[in-house]
Amino acid sequence: MSLELLRKLNSVGLMKQLSPAIGVDFGVGSLKLIQVQPGPVPTLVAIAQIDTPDELEADHAKRLDFQLQQLPKLIKKGGFKGKRVVASLPSWQLFCKHLQVQKVDGIPLSQLIAAAVGQQCGVDPAALVLRHIEVPAGGAKTEVIVNAAARAAVEHMVNSMRKGGLEPVGMHSEFAAAGKAFEIAAGEDSAAPTLYLDFGAHTTKAMITHAKDIVFERVIEVGGRSLDKAVARQLRCPLSQARFARHELQELGPAQPPAGEGMAFLKSAPTGNADGIDLHEPLEILADEIRMSMRYHDAMFTGKRVERAVFLGGESRHQAFAKAIAQSVGVATKLADPLAKVARTGSEPAQGVDLKQPQPGFGVALGLCHCPADL
Repeated sequence: MSLELLRKLNSVGLMKQLSPAIGVDFGVGSLKLIQVQPGPVPTLVAIAQIDTPDELEADHAKRLDFQLQQLPKLIKKGGFKGKRVVASLPSWQLFCKHLQVQKVDGIPLSQLIAAAVGQQCGVDPAALVLRHIEVPAGGAKTEVIVNAAARAAVEHMVNSMRKGGLEPVGMHSEFAAAGKAFEIAAGEDSAAPTLYLDFGAHTTKAMITHAKDIVFERVIEVGGRSLDKAVARQLRCPLSQARFARHELQELGPAQPPAGEGMAFLKSAPTGNADGIDLHEPLEILADEIRMSMRYHDAMFTGKRVERAVFLGGESRHQAFAKAIAQSVGVATKLADPLAKVARTGSEPAQGVDLKQPQPGFGVALGLCHCPADL
Protein backbone atom coordinates (compact mmCIF):
# COMPACT_ATOMS: atom_id res chain seq x y z
CA MET A 1 0.00 0.00 0.00
CA SER A 2 1.49 3.34 -1.05
CA LEU A 3 2.05 6.23 1.32
CA GLU A 4 -0.30 8.38 -0.74
CA LEU A 5 -3.09 5.81 -0.45
CA LEU A 6 -2.56 5.59 3.30
CA ARG A 7 -2.92 9.36 3.53
CA LYS A 8 -6.16 9.25 1.57
CA LEU A 9 -7.56 6.50 3.74
CA ASN A 10 -6.64 8.42 6.86
CA SER A 11 -8.19 11.62 5.52
CA VAL A 12 -11.62 9.98 5.22
CA GLY A 13 -11.36 8.17 8.54
CA LEU A 14 -11.05 4.69 7.06
CA MET A 15 -7.84 3.94 8.89
CA LYS A 16 -9.85 3.53 12.09
CA GLN A 17 -11.35 0.39 10.61
CA LEU A 18 -7.90 -1.19 10.65
CA SER A 19 -7.82 -1.18 14.45
CA PRO A 20 -8.19 -4.73 15.80
CA ALA A 21 -11.56 -5.55 17.33
CA ILE A 22 -12.02 -5.30 21.09
CA GLY A 23 -13.17 -8.53 22.76
CA VAL A 24 -16.04 -7.85 25.18
CA ASP A 25 -17.18 -10.54 27.62
CA PHE A 26 -20.49 -9.77 29.38
CA GLY A 27 -19.90 -11.97 32.41
CA VAL A 28 -22.11 -12.20 35.48
CA GLY A 29 -19.34 -11.32 37.93
CA SER A 30 -17.69 -8.68 35.74
CA LEU A 31 -17.46 -7.03 32.34
CA LYS A 32 -14.13 -7.86 30.70
CA LEU A 33 -12.46 -6.15 27.74
CA ILE A 34 -9.23 -6.88 25.92
CA GLN A 35 -7.65 -5.74 22.65
CA VAL A 36 -4.66 -7.40 21.04
CA GLN A 37 -2.70 -6.72 17.90
CA PRO A 38 -2.92 -9.95 15.88
CA GLY A 39 0.19 -11.78 14.72
CA PRO A 40 2.13 -15.01 15.28
CA VAL A 41 2.36 -13.81 18.88
CA PRO A 42 -0.60 -11.53 19.76
CA THR A 43 0.46 -8.27 21.41
CA LEU A 44 -1.59 -6.64 24.14
CA VAL A 45 -3.02 -3.19 23.37
CA ALA A 46 -5.25 -2.64 26.40
CA ILE A 47 -7.24 -4.60 28.99
CA ALA A 48 -9.96 -3.64 31.45
CA GLN A 49 -12.46 -5.12 33.87
CA ILE A 50 -15.31 -3.70 35.91
CA ASP A 51 -16.95 -5.79 38.63
CA THR A 52 -20.72 -6.15 38.84
CA PRO A 53 -22.33 -4.30 41.76
CA ASP A 54 -23.69 -6.78 44.29
CA GLU A 55 -27.25 -5.52 43.91
CA LEU A 56 -27.24 -6.29 40.16
CA GLU A 57 -25.74 -9.78 40.14
CA ALA A 58 -29.05 -11.61 40.45
CA ASP A 59 -30.90 -9.44 37.91
CA HIS A 60 -29.77 -10.42 34.42
CA ALA A 61 -31.59 -7.64 32.56
CA LYS A 62 -30.47 -4.79 34.85
CA ARG A 63 -26.91 -6.12 35.04
CA LEU A 64 -26.60 -6.34 31.26
CA ASP A 65 -27.98 -2.82 30.79
CA PHE A 66 -25.48 -1.55 33.39
CA GLN A 67 -22.63 -3.21 31.50
CA LEU A 68 -23.86 -1.86 28.15
CA GLN A 69 -23.88 1.64 29.65
CA GLN A 70 -20.39 1.27 31.13
CA LEU A 71 -18.86 -0.24 27.99
CA PRO A 72 -18.34 2.95 25.90
CA LYS A 73 -16.90 4.76 28.94
CA LEU A 74 -14.47 1.93 29.64
CA ILE A 75 -13.29 1.86 26.03
CA LYS A 76 -12.87 5.63 25.91
CA LYS A 77 -10.87 5.85 29.15
CA GLY A 78 -9.04 2.56 28.87
CA GLY A 79 -6.56 3.24 26.07
CA PHE A 80 -8.37 1.07 23.52
CA LYS A 81 -8.02 1.87 19.83
CA GLY A 82 -11.06 2.30 17.61
CA LYS A 83 -14.64 1.35 18.37
CA ARG A 84 -15.00 -2.06 16.74
CA VAL A 85 -16.14 -4.73 19.21
CA VAL A 86 -16.74 -8.47 19.09
CA ALA A 87 -18.98 -9.45 22.00
CA SER A 88 -19.97 -12.60 23.81
CA LEU A 89 -23.52 -13.85 24.01
CA PRO A 90 -23.96 -14.52 27.75
CA SER A 91 -24.49 -18.17 28.63
CA TRP A 92 -27.64 -17.34 30.62
CA GLN A 93 -29.25 -16.23 27.35
CA LEU A 94 -28.14 -19.31 25.46
CA PHE A 95 -30.03 -22.45 24.49
CA CYS A 96 -27.24 -25.00 24.10
CA LYS A 97 -28.00 -28.59 23.24
CA HIS A 98 -26.80 -31.63 21.32
CA LEU A 99 -29.34 -32.84 18.78
CA GLN A 100 -29.45 -35.80 16.43
CA VAL A 101 -31.03 -34.79 13.15
CA GLN A 102 -32.11 -37.01 10.28
CA LYS A 103 -30.99 -35.40 7.03
CA VAL A 104 -33.66 -35.04 4.32
CA ASP A 105 -32.79 -34.70 0.65
CA GLY A 106 -33.53 -31.23 -0.67
CA ILE A 107 -33.88 -29.60 2.75
CA PRO A 108 -30.90 -27.68 4.21
CA LEU A 109 -29.64 -29.02 7.53
CA SER A 110 -29.95 -25.53 9.05
CA GLN A 111 -33.68 -25.54 8.25
CA LEU A 112 -34.16 -28.93 9.89
CA ILE A 113 -32.29 -27.76 12.98
CA ALA A 114 -34.31 -24.54 13.18
CA ALA A 115 -37.57 -26.50 13.07
CA ALA A 116 -36.38 -28.91 15.79
CA VAL A 117 -35.18 -26.13 18.10
CA GLY A 118 -38.31 -24.05 17.55
CA GLN A 119 -40.42 -27.04 18.51
CA GLN A 120 -38.38 -27.72 21.64
CA CYS A 121 -38.46 -24.08 22.72
CA GLY A 122 -42.08 -23.56 21.70
CA VAL A 123 -41.30 -20.50 19.55
CA ASP A 124 -41.19 -19.53 15.90
CA PRO A 125 -37.67 -20.35 14.61
CA ALA A 126 -37.61 -16.87 13.04
CA ALA A 127 -37.56 -15.44 16.58
CA LEU A 128 -34.22 -17.15 17.25
CA VAL A 129 -30.64 -16.57 16.19
CA LEU A 130 -29.24 -20.04 15.52
CA ARG A 131 -25.77 -21.45 14.97
CA HIS A 132 -24.72 -25.06 14.85
CA ILE A 133 -21.66 -27.30 14.66
CA GLU A 134 -21.72 -30.71 13.00
CA VAL A 135 -20.01 -33.33 15.14
CA PRO A 136 -18.36 -36.22 13.22
CA ALA A 137 -19.69 -38.87 15.58
CA GLY A 138 -21.00 -41.36 13.00
CA GLY A 139 -24.37 -43.04 13.17
CA ALA A 140 -27.52 -42.89 11.04
CA LYS A 141 -28.38 -39.38 12.21
CA THR A 142 -26.24 -36.26 12.19
CA GLU A 143 -25.03 -35.10 15.61
CA VAL A 144 -25.08 -31.31 15.93
CA ILE A 145 -24.36 -28.84 18.71
CA VAL A 146 -26.94 -26.05 18.61
CA ASN A 147 -26.55 -22.60 20.12
CA ALA A 148 -29.66 -20.42 20.00
CA ALA A 149 -30.71 -17.11 21.51
CA ALA A 150 -33.76 -14.90 21.27
CA ARG A 151 -33.33 -12.58 18.30
CA ALA A 152 -34.82 -9.70 20.32
CA ALA A 153 -32.14 -10.13 23.01
CA VAL A 154 -29.32 -10.12 20.45
CA GLU A 155 -30.76 -7.05 18.71
CA HIS A 156 -31.05 -5.25 22.05
CA MET A 157 -27.34 -5.77 22.73
CA VAL A 158 -26.31 -4.72 19.23
CA ASN A 159 -28.52 -1.63 19.20
CA SER A 160 -27.36 -0.58 22.69
CA MET A 161 -23.71 -0.79 21.63
CA ARG A 162 -24.44 1.25 18.50
CA LYS A 163 -26.25 3.90 20.54
CA GLY A 164 -23.12 4.11 22.68
CA GLY A 165 -21.09 5.03 19.60
CA LEU A 166 -19.54 1.59 19.17
CA GLU A 167 -19.38 -0.62 16.10
CA PRO A 168 -20.37 -4.21 16.93
CA VAL A 169 -18.89 -6.40 14.22
CA GLY A 170 -19.34 -9.87 15.72
CA MET A 171 -21.19 -11.79 18.42
CA HIS A 172 -20.29 -15.32 19.48
CA SER A 173 -21.02 -17.86 22.18
CA GLU A 174 -18.64 -18.20 25.09
CA PHE A 175 -17.83 -21.68 23.82
CA ALA A 176 -16.72 -20.44 20.40
CA ALA A 177 -14.64 -17.68 21.99
CA ALA A 178 -12.91 -19.95 24.51
CA GLY A 179 -12.20 -22.42 21.72
CA LYS A 180 -10.45 -19.71 19.70
CA ALA A 181 -8.36 -18.62 22.68
CA PHE A 182 -6.99 -22.12 23.23
CA GLU A 183 -6.65 -22.85 19.53
CA ILE A 184 -4.08 -20.05 19.42
CA ALA A 185 -2.26 -21.31 22.51
CA ALA A 186 -2.42 -25.00 21.56
CA GLY A 187 0.70 -27.10 21.98
CA GLU A 188 1.96 -30.15 20.14
CA ASP A 189 -0.32 -32.45 22.11
CA SER A 190 -3.46 -30.47 21.29
CA ALA A 191 -5.02 -33.39 19.37
CA ALA A 192 -5.72 -35.24 22.65
CA PRO A 193 -9.40 -34.98 23.68
CA THR A 194 -9.44 -32.08 26.13
CA LEU A 195 -12.15 -30.96 28.54
CA TYR A 196 -12.32 -27.21 29.14
CA LEU A 197 -14.22 -26.13 32.25
CA ASP A 198 -15.08 -22.44 32.42
CA PHE A 199 -16.15 -21.78 36.01
CA GLY A 200 -18.21 -18.58 36.15
CA ALA A 201 -20.27 -16.83 38.78
CA HIS A 202 -23.61 -18.07 37.44
CA THR A 203 -22.81 -21.13 35.32
CA THR A 204 -20.06 -23.57 34.42
CA LYS A 205 -19.40 -24.17 30.72
CA ALA A 206 -18.10 -27.63 29.80
CA MET A 207 -16.50 -27.97 26.36
CA ILE A 208 -14.56 -30.86 24.83
CA THR A 209 -12.29 -30.45 21.82
CA HIS A 210 -10.36 -32.69 19.45
CA ALA A 211 -7.47 -30.47 18.35
CA LYS A 212 -9.21 -27.34 16.99
CA ASP A 213 -12.64 -28.94 16.68
CA ILE A 214 -15.33 -28.50 19.32
CA VAL A 215 -17.21 -31.79 19.73
CA PHE A 216 -19.14 -31.19 22.96
CA GLU A 217 -20.74 -28.23 24.75
CA ARG A 218 -22.85 -27.99 27.87
CA VAL A 219 -24.03 -25.16 30.13
CA ILE A 220 -24.20 -26.35 33.75
CA GLU A 221 -26.39 -24.25 36.02
CA VAL A 222 -23.92 -24.29 38.90
CA GLY A 223 -21.35 -21.55 39.48
CA GLY A 224 -19.62 -19.67 42.23
CA ARG A 225 -22.82 -18.03 43.43
CA SER A 226 -24.36 -21.48 44.00
CA LEU A 227 -21.67 -22.08 46.61
CA ASP A 228 -22.11 -18.58 48.05
CA LYS A 229 -25.85 -19.14 48.48
CA ALA A 230 -25.17 -22.39 50.33
CA VAL A 231 -22.77 -20.58 52.68
CA ALA A 232 -25.21 -17.69 53.14
CA ARG A 233 -28.05 -20.06 54.11
CA GLN A 234 -25.94 -21.88 56.64
CA LEU A 235 -24.29 -18.81 58.14
CA ARG A 236 -27.43 -16.69 57.81
CA CYS A 237 -25.40 -13.85 56.38
CA PRO A 238 -25.53 -11.62 53.27
CA LEU A 239 -24.31 -13.08 49.99
CA SER A 240 -21.32 -10.73 49.80
CA GLN A 241 -20.18 -11.83 53.26
CA ALA A 242 -20.69 -15.48 52.31
CA ARG A 243 -18.55 -14.99 49.20
CA PHE A 244 -15.73 -13.55 51.26
CA ALA A 245 -15.98 -16.45 53.74
CA ARG A 246 -15.90 -19.03 50.94
CA HIS A 247 -12.80 -17.52 49.37
CA GLU A 248 -11.07 -17.72 52.74
CA LEU A 249 -11.46 -21.51 52.75
CA GLN A 250 -8.23 -23.41 52.31
CA GLU A 251 -9.80 -26.83 51.81
CA LEU A 252 -13.15 -28.06 50.47
CA GLY A 253 -12.31 -31.73 50.09
CA PRO A 254 -13.24 -33.82 47.03
CA ALA A 255 -16.66 -33.39 45.45
CA GLN A 256 -17.45 -36.97 46.49
CA PRO A 257 -16.39 -37.20 50.18
CA PRO A 258 -16.30 -40.35 52.28
CA ALA A 259 -19.67 -41.36 53.71
CA GLY A 260 -20.66 -39.39 56.77
CA GLU A 261 -18.12 -36.61 56.27
CA GLY A 262 -19.03 -33.01 55.43
CA MET A 263 -17.63 -31.21 52.42
CA ALA A 264 -16.10 -28.09 53.89
CA PHE A 265 -15.43 -26.43 57.20
CA LEU A 266 -14.88 -22.74 57.90
CA LYS A 267 -12.42 -22.38 60.74
CA SER A 268 -12.91 -18.67 61.13
CA ALA A 269 -15.87 -16.93 59.52
CA PRO A 270 -16.98 -13.33 60.07
CA THR A 271 -20.15 -14.47 61.87
CA GLY A 272 -18.26 -16.69 64.29
CA ASN A 273 -20.81 -19.55 63.99
CA ALA A 274 -19.36 -21.59 61.12
CA ASP A 275 -18.30 -24.86 62.67
CA GLY A 276 -19.70 -27.05 59.91
CA ILE A 277 -20.39 -25.36 56.61
CA ASP A 278 -21.16 -28.15 54.16
CA LEU A 279 -20.77 -27.47 50.43
CA HIS A 280 -21.17 -31.09 49.43
CA GLU A 281 -24.50 -30.67 47.63
CA PRO A 282 -23.63 -27.95 45.04
CA LEU A 283 -20.17 -29.42 44.46
CA GLU A 284 -21.50 -32.91 43.93
CA ILE A 285 -24.16 -31.62 41.50
CA LEU A 286 -21.42 -29.87 39.52
CA ALA A 287 -19.11 -32.90 39.61
CA ASP A 288 -21.95 -35.19 38.47
CA GLU A 289 -22.70 -32.92 35.49
CA ILE A 290 -19.03 -32.85 34.51
CA ARG A 291 -18.69 -36.63 34.71
CA MET A 292 -21.91 -37.01 32.72
CA SER A 293 -20.45 -34.75 30.02
CA MET A 294 -17.34 -36.89 29.81
CA ARG A 295 -19.40 -40.09 29.55
CA TYR A 296 -21.48 -38.60 26.73
CA HIS A 297 -18.31 -37.75 24.81
CA ASP A 298 -16.72 -41.14 25.44
CA ALA A 299 -19.86 -42.88 24.18
CA MET A 300 -19.80 -40.83 20.97
CA PHE A 301 -16.12 -41.41 20.31
CA THR A 302 -15.11 -44.97 21.17
CA GLY A 303 -11.41 -45.16 21.96
CA LYS A 304 -11.05 -41.37 22.40
CA ARG A 305 -11.47 -40.84 26.10
CA VAL A 306 -10.91 -37.41 27.60
CA GLU A 307 -7.33 -37.37 28.86
CA ARG A 308 -7.04 -33.98 30.48
CA ALA A 309 -9.03 -31.02 31.77
CA VAL A 310 -8.18 -27.33 31.60
CA PHE A 311 -9.74 -24.93 34.12
CA LEU A 312 -10.56 -21.34 33.24
CA GLY A 313 -13.04 -18.70 34.33
CA GLY A 314 -12.92 -16.33 37.28
CA GLU A 315 -14.02 -18.90 39.84
CA SER A 316 -11.10 -21.20 38.99
CA ARG A 317 -8.84 -18.77 40.88
CA HIS A 318 -10.36 -20.09 44.12
CA GLN A 319 -7.79 -22.81 44.77
CA ALA A 320 -9.86 -24.85 47.21
CA PHE A 321 -12.77 -24.97 44.75
CA ALA A 322 -10.54 -25.91 41.80
CA LYS A 323 -8.82 -28.60 43.88
CA ALA A 324 -12.13 -30.15 44.94
CA ILE A 325 -13.35 -30.39 41.33
CA ALA A 326 -9.97 -31.65 40.10
CA GLN A 327 -10.15 -34.54 42.57
CA SER A 328 -13.56 -35.54 41.24
CA VAL A 329 -12.85 -35.37 37.49
CA GLY A 330 -10.44 -38.30 37.37
CA VAL A 331 -8.05 -36.93 34.72
CA ALA A 332 -5.01 -34.67 34.78
CA THR A 333 -5.99 -31.03 35.29
CA LYS A 334 -4.32 -27.66 34.97
CA LEU A 335 -5.27 -24.03 35.51
CA ALA A 336 -5.16 -21.95 32.32
CA ASP A 337 -3.67 -18.51 31.93
CA PRO A 338 -4.98 -17.35 28.53
CA LEU A 339 -2.76 -14.26 28.61
CA ALA A 340 0.43 -16.31 28.92
CA LYS A 341 0.78 -16.37 25.12
CA VAL A 342 0.10 -12.64 24.72
CA ALA A 343 3.18 -10.42 24.44
CA ARG A 344 3.24 -7.34 26.65
CA THR A 345 5.71 -4.81 27.97
CA GLY A 346 4.00 -4.06 31.27
CA SER A 347 3.18 -0.50 30.29
CA GLU A 348 -0.12 -1.27 28.52
CA PRO A 349 -3.30 0.32 29.94
CA ALA A 350 -4.89 -2.07 32.45
CA GLN A 351 -8.00 -1.01 34.35
CA GLY A 352 -9.08 -3.23 37.22
CA VAL A 353 -6.71 -6.04 36.16
CA ASP A 354 -3.49 -7.14 37.87
CA LEU A 355 -1.35 -8.45 35.01
CA LYS A 356 1.19 -9.78 37.51
CA GLN A 357 -1.33 -12.50 38.39
CA PRO A 358 -2.72 -15.27 36.13
CA GLN A 359 -6.01 -14.26 34.53
CA PRO A 360 -8.02 -17.43 33.82
CA GLY A 361 -11.17 -15.33 33.56
CA PHE A 362 -10.03 -13.67 30.31
CA GLY A 363 -10.25 -16.74 28.07
CA VAL A 364 -13.55 -15.72 26.48
CA ALA A 365 -12.62 -12.07 26.01
CA LEU A 366 -9.29 -12.97 24.43
CA GLY A 367 -10.85 -15.54 22.13
CA LEU A 368 -13.38 -12.99 20.93
CA CYS A 369 -10.52 -10.91 19.55
CA HIS A 370 -9.83 -13.76 17.13
CA CYS A 371 -13.44 -14.63 16.23
CA PRO A 372 -14.93 -13.68 12.86
CA ALA A 373 -16.48 -10.25 12.32
CA ASP A 374 -19.73 -11.71 11.00
CA LEU A 375 -22.50 -9.29 11.96
